Amino acid sequence: MKLPVTRIQARNFRSLEQVDVRLGPLNVLVGPNGSGKTNVLNVLRFLATTVRFDLAAALQEWGGFDHIQRQSVKLGDVELTIEGLVTANSTDEAPDRYRLVLSRYRRANSVTRHEEFTFKCSRGRGRRITVSGDRVTIYEGDEETFSRSLASNQTTGLATLPKLSDREGGLGIRSFTEFLSQILVFEPDVSAARQPARDYGATIAQDASNLADALNRIRMRDPDSWKLLSQELARCLPGLQSVQLVPVGGAARAVSVQLSERGVAAPVDLADASYGTVRLLALLAALREPDPPPFMAIEEIDHGLHPYAMDVLLDRLRAASNRTQILAATRSPTLVNRLRPEEIIVCDRHPETGASVIPAISSDEIASAVQASEWGPGELWFSGVIRGVPA
Repeated sequence: MKLPVTRIQARNFRSLEQVDVRLGPLNVLVGPNGSGKTNVLNVLRFLATTVRFDLAAALQEWGGFDHIQRQSVKLGDVELTIEGLVTANSTDEAPDRYRLVLSRYRRANSVTRHEEFTFKCSRGRGRRITVSGDRVTIYEGDEETFSRSLASNQTTGLATLPKLSDREGGLGIRSFTEFLSQILVFEPDVSAARQPARDYGATIAQDASNLADALNRIRMRDPDSWKLLSQELARCLPGLQSVQLVPVGGAARAVSVQLSERGVAAPVDLADASYGTVRLLALLAALREPDPPPFMAIEEIDHGLHPYAMDVLLDRLRAASNRTQILAATRSPTLVNRLRPEEIIVCDRHPETGASVIPAISSDEIASAVQASEWGPGELWFSGVIRGVPA
């Protein structure tokens, strides 16, 4: 599987003063509260927002420039860069690259942006498209091919340049913007996930509010995967006999989830199940989606889960990462203990500046620390040996 994101760089973005994060198929951010785990995910969230809106509207959705700029920086630009293998001709040696620089001019009370897209439009020379103000310039290699003006200097290239012709590079930019728009940032809302859902046959929503419908989609589209999902849940819930999807009456077609337990006469509605049960079911549903997104980000993946669910969850994460790239965050030493060094990204904070340090230690250094001790990576992390704990 080609990895759509191989590198995330951020400068002066929220708590991220200067970070450079390399990604593989499965990546788990580890660290205390406030270490920047969420802000690494927010880089992708913010770029996805700029696909949908012009610059002013995107900034407004994020609370304004002051809310994305690192607070200790008075006049510094915000710079975000993402590299990966999205377009057809991208390779490890020549990845796709998008760079966005936001600058604020206080006298004019305005924010301007500079953008650069770099990708291989053919097997020959690469193509670079720059956007500064309202000017778009396209280069083949180092040679400028043509330049034109945008209708507005507040419209991002992500939102407008997909309209370019394929010859001008529109196909490459469309591939990139489609990828960003398909990213799933998964944060289950357990209260919403407990409820019956309309039967649309839809993929799971980012808040899992349509969990019953998403489960029914798996059952109908991939019966073998549905059977395995039920078995995975049963491994974590002693006494669970089966997961049932029950039609809900009325004019509108809907479905609800019920859990049958051994020794219990009546099935339990998901509305009455525990927080951890609902959240685990939502995670398993997202990781068994028949048509997964190219990239999935998961906040605090261990939240509400019992430690005995970690083996099941990690097995499913690794299997799913063969079909979709995964970036998750955790604070669970139990889960970290089960990870491989190359799957761990330790997040820390600089003791004096408070800036996020990501990664705080390399995967090779983690591997060496594990090899030199009798402890697992979770124990080493929790004890502070590999950093990433509160000072």
